[in-house]
Formats: sequence, structure tokens, C-alpha cells
Amino acid sequence: MARIPRIGSRTARIAAICTIMASLTLIEAGPASAASNRLANGKKLTAGHCIVDRAGTSKEAKFCVGKYYNINLYYKRKICWSWQTKGHIAGPSAFVQVAKNGDVGFYQYSGGRRLWHSKTSKFRGAALVVGSHLYGKAILAVDTGKAFWTFKSCH
Repeated sequence: MARIPRIGSRTARIAAICTIMASLTLIEAGPASAASNRLANGKKLTAGHCIVDRAGTSKEAKFCVGKYYNINLYYKRKICWSWQTKGHIAGPSAFVQVAKNGDVGFYQYSGGRRLWHSKTSKFRGAALVVGSHLYGKAILAVDTGKAFWTFKSCH
């Protein structure tokens, strides 16, 4: 374990330790907290969870699966793009998943119908990426490591 340098007051040292522990918890928390701006190929982003690009609090972009069968892209803390199924469907089982061919799909439940997809089926092995800090706007893209394709963007 890393040694924490001596800090003037006991209160300051405790605050520094708490900050370090909180950051470690975020890293270890797994996909539910989505401490990353990427969703790996084959992994699921479930209702109530997001992937986030933290480019500073004012320009943060995040992509979330809602609890009412909706998906939302946020930029600067506001929804800038949204898709919602028709009708009054609600439930915790909706999810987004990147298929092996790179197509991002939004599903009603495991084994259920696909509600929406990105039409990015030419990017085998791609991950879903949300970003803002390099673009000056929020983007949703697929990234293979060799090819990068933006399919949604908004200000």
C-alpha cells in the first residue's frame, strides 16, 4: 500500500485518506457505477446505469439507460438526445449491449425484442464510447481501436 505523506492537521490527513479510498471504491465498483466512458463489446448497460466522460463538471457527457425504456445522451447536465419506446412500458430489465459486429442495440429484456439500434454493424469487436472533452459536444461512437465511428452527437 502506498505511504500517505504527512499532512499538517489530523483532519486534513483524514480527509486525504477518505478521498483516496473513495476514488479506489469507484474504480472497483464495476459496471453498475460505470466509472468509465466505455461499454465493452458484449457487456450490458442496464436500466438506471450510465457510462460517463468526466471532462470537468461543466462539460460532462453521459449515456444512460432509463427505467422507462428510454436511452438518453446528456451534455452539460441536460438531455441533448433521447429515444423512448412508444407506449407505457416500465421495468428494470431494459439494457444496451454492443453486438459482436459493433451494432449497439437497446433491448426490452434479455431474449426480448430490440427496441433501437445504432446501425454500426461494420465494426467487429467495437466498444461503445461516450465522449465530450475532445469534441466540444457530446458524442456516442463505436471504437475498435483501429476504426472510430460517431453515430450520435449533440450540443
